[in-house]
Amino acid sequence: MSIVNRSMYPVQTSISLIGKMQARYATLQTQLATGQKASTLSELGSDRFFDLSMRARINKIEGFQNSIDMVKTRLAVFDQVLGRLDTVESNARTLMSPSAYGTANVNFGTAPTSARSQLDEVLNLLNTDVDGRYLFSGGKVEQKPVGTTSALIDGAGGKAGFKQIAAERLMADQGDGYGRLTLGGAADTATLTEDGDHVFGLKLSTLTRTGSSGAITLTTPADPQPRTAQVQFTAQPQAGETVTFGFTMPDGTEESITLKAVTGTPAAGEFQIGADVDATAANFRGVLQSSVAKLASTDLVAASNFAAADNFFNGQGAPILRVDGTPSFASATTLVTADPTTTIQWYSGDDSTDPRGTVNAKIDDTANIRYGAQANESGAVSLVRSLAVMSIQSFTNADTTSSARFDAIAERNLVNLSETRNNEPGSIEMLAVELGNSRVNTETVSKRQASYKAQLEGMLSDIETVSKEDVAMEMLALQTRLQASYEATSLISSLSLVNYLK
Repeated sequence: MSIVNRSMYPVQTSISLIGKMQARYATLQTQLATGQKASTLSELGSDRFFDLSMRARINKIEGFQNSIDMVKTRLAVFDQVLGRLDTVESNARTLMSPSAYGTANVNFGTAPTSARSQLDEVLNLLNTDVDGRYLFSGGKVEQKPVGTTSALIDGAGGKAGFKQIAAERLMADQGDGYGRLTLGGAADTATLTEDGDHVFGLKLSTLTRTGSSGAITLTTPADPQPRTAQVQFTAQPQAGETVTFGFTMPDGTEESITLKAVTGTPAAGEFQIGADVDATAANFRGVLQSSVAKLASTDLVAASNFAAADNFFNGQGAPILRVDGTPSFASATTLVTADPTTTIQWYSGDDSTDPRGTVNAKIDDTANIRYGAQANESGAVSLVRSLAVMSIQSFTNADTTSSARFDAIAERNLVNLSETRNNEPGSIEMLAVELGNSRVNTETVSKRQASYKAQLEGMLSDIETVSKEDVAMEMLALQTRLQASYEATSLISSLSLVNYLK
C-alpha cells in the first residue's frame, strides 16, 4: 500500500511533465541535427505566414534573376558583335581612298576582293545567334536575318542578286551612253535635254557661267521635267570664260561639268574659240558631248551602283525596288517592287520602326529591358551597301575609266560611312550605346535584387533556423532536469508502508 497519494505528490502530473520534456528533448535533437526549427509549417505557428510570404518573394526574385542572366548573356554577345562591326566599318571607310591606287594600281584588284571578304564577315556577324535565337532579327528570333554573301551578290536558285540588280540599274541610268540626256542645238546654240520624267540618269540642276563679255546667254533648267539647259553664243567669248552644268546623280549627289573657252589647242574640259560664233558653238557641243559621255561612264556608274544598293538592301519600312525593263532597261522609266520569286530578299527578320521594342524582358516588378535589334537598321545597312558596291567593281589598267570610277566610289564610301553619322538613329555606334545602357540597367537591377534577396534570406533564416549552440545548451539543461525528474519520480514511486517500516 502506497503512503503517497495525489494530494501529497502529483505523480501523474510529474510523469506528464517528464513526457513533455522528453518530447522537447526529441525536438531539440532534431533541430540540432537539421538546424531547422520545424519540420512542417504548422510547427512554425504564426510565423508561417511571414515564412510563406518571404519564400514567395524569393522565388519571384530567382525567376527575375534567371531572366537577367539570359539578358546579360545576350547583351554581352551584342557588345562583342557591335564592337567588331564598328572595327569593320572603320576598315571599310579606308578600304578605298581617292587616288590611292597603290603601286602599279594594285588596289584595283585588292579593294573589291577585300570588300567582299569584309561583307562576308559583316553578314556572318548579323547572323549571330545565342542558343538558337538570332540577335538581329528583331522579334523574329527564330528567323535567320540575312542571306549569304554568294546569294546576295551573285543570286541563287534562279533569283537575281545585287550584281544583276546593279547592272540593270546602270543600263537604265546610262541609256545610250549619255546618262539619259540628249545633246542638241545648231548654229550658235547648244542644248542638253533630259529624255523623260523619271528617276534614271543625269538630272539637270544648274547652269552657270563666268566672264564679263556678255557673249554667252544661258537658259537654266527648270521644272517640270524633262528639263532643258541651253547655251547661246551671241558673240565670241573671251579666253578663260567658263560654262558649268550641274547634275543631280541617281544617288542624290551633285556633280558638274565645266567647259573653258581657249584660243589655242584645247585640253580636257576646254573648247576652242572658233572663227565665228557658229564654229565656237560647234566646238562647244563637241566637247560637251564627250564630257557628258565621260561623266556617264565614271561618276554616274558609282552613283548608279549606290542607288541600286539603296533599292536592293532596303532599310526599315522600305520595299526592294527593281528597274522595270519593259521594253528595255536602257529606256526604262519606272522602278517596281521586286518579286520575291525572282529577286533575292536580303533581310528576312522583323521590320519594326521601333527595333528596340521588338524584344522585351521583365527583370523586376517595375523594370522592363528593351534590347531588340534589326539588321536593316541604318548603320548596318549603310555598311552592307558600301561593301556590296565595292565588291562588284572591276578595275583594270587597260580601262581608262578605272581611276575615275575608283575615286567616285571611294568618295561616296567615305561619306556613307563617315563618323559624322555616328549620332544618327540606328547607327552601329548608337545601337551600341542603347544596348550598353540596357546592360547597365540590367546590372543595376541585378545587384539590387541580390541585396534584397540576401535580406529576405536572413529574415527567413531567423524564422526557420536555430542556433546550434543555443539548442545544445538547452539540451544540456533539459537533460539535467530530466535526470533529476527521473530520480525523484523513481524514489517517490517506490515508497510503500513496507519500505517505510523498514
